[in-house]
Amino acid sequence: MHYLLGSLLLLAIWLLIFISQKKLRKEMLIASLIITPAALSELFFVPGYWLPDTIGNPKLSIEDFIFTFAVGGIVAVLYELFMKGKIKHQRLCNCFNEGIFPGLILGVGVIAIFLAYTIFNINFMYAVYIGIIINIILITITRPDLIKKVIYSGLLFGLFYFLFFSAFAFFVPDFILHWNINNLSGLILRGVPFEEIVWAFGVGALLGPIYEYLLSIKLAERR
Repeated sequence: MHYLLGSLLLLAIWLLIFISQKKLRKEMLIASLIITPAALSELFFVPGYWLPDTIGNPKLSIEDFIFTFAVGGIVAVLYELFMKGKIKHQRLCNCFNEGIFPGLILGVGVIAIFLAYTIFNINFMYAVYIGIIINIILITITRPDLIKKVIYSGLLFGLFYFLFFSAFAFFVPDFILHWNINNLSGLILRGVPFEEIVWAFGVGALLGPIYEYLLSIKLAERR
């Protein structure tokens, strides 16, 4: 039940931030709800990438949804926590069309993931990297005002996830055995597969601005 324990610890961190940061609650909750359906991608990670110990079907379990929900909310507000009240949200537009276009843009990355996975027959995680890179490029092109949050969110969540994962691996050293190392690079840093570290930086950069991007919200410095 290592996966469940790790997911619940992340959820506890989510709750701690949610309770202590009243101004960020709306952003956290919306981001978590937007991102949670991405847990369905676990169907493609098992068993080629890893085979987690779950309380249900390892192909898709409750742990996947807990993990994705927690990660979504944490990633979305790390930049705001880092800036310590120095920024505020400003609505760019109240029109419905502004919400459709960003969604279509993100859909391009999803399509790219499955094309790379089916055409090149590569490990699904590597296909995810391709989709993440494409989406990050498209976000920065269409919303250059979010570049700073893209960069900082990637760095902050990458560091947070590495520290969390390495601490968890220290107390649960057998956790690494759930990864299909033979299908990966084989690089392990302080108990963390290299692929997980790259994923964390990419997910941080992509999902950090997801709230502002999909809801057409701009970040502005407080005066």
